This record gives sequence, C-alpha cells and structure tokens, in this order.
Amino acid sequence: MGIWVRGPDLGQSEKVVWNRAANRSQSRGRAVGGRLYLTQERLVFEPNRVDAMTGGSSWQAALGHIAGVSSQAPDGNAFSGGLRTRLRLDLADGSVELFVVNHLDDVVRTIRQATGHPA
Repeated sequence: MGIWVRGPDLGQSEKVVWNRAANRSQSRGRAVGGRLYLTQERLVFEPNRVDAMTGGSSWQAALGHIAGVSSQAPDGNAFSGGLRTRLRLDLADGSVELFVVNHLDDVVRTIRQATGHPA
C-alpha cells in the first residue's frame, strides 16, 4: 500500500475499509512502528519496512476473535509504548494486544463498531 509500510495480503473479496498509523507493543521491551488496517473480516498490523527488517512482526485477528476493545492506561514502560494510553484488544484466546495510536477514542469507537462490541 505504500513505500514505507506494505499493505496487508487480502482475500479475494476483502477490502481495507480503514487504516491508521500505529505502534504495536510486540514485547515488554519493544514497540514496532507500522500501520493498522481494518477490513470487513480482520484487523491487521503491518510493521514499517525498517522494523520488519529488524524483527518487527505482522499481526492479525479475525474480527470475531476480538473479545473486547478498550484503552489501557500508561504503565511507564518507555520501550513498548507504555508512556501513553494505548488501544487494548482482548482476544478470545485470552491474549491482549496493545497499540499506540493517535485519536484513540475515535479508533476505539471504529473498532468497536466493526466488531459489534458495545461501548
């Protein structure tokens, strides 16, 4: 989709309906810069090309696998984005994904609407 961040691999009938620059907390000590993409089926994170070359991972979840969408207060960990309030995704398997995004309230609202989760 761009020079800096590659777009997601899409299914035949799948289309990107929304996207936003984001940093994903990949581990306690690392945040990976890239872009968060919303399709009618999935939420996908693609790292920027530099972070991808240094171990930054892609991530995806089917919308039906996202059990909760909220924000998480800062935890003070500067290396994983924890100095800011982050987007929190609780997944059906019990795992949690955290993302730093601008306009967090709008992002939470957009993803809740896509997943069918109430406020």
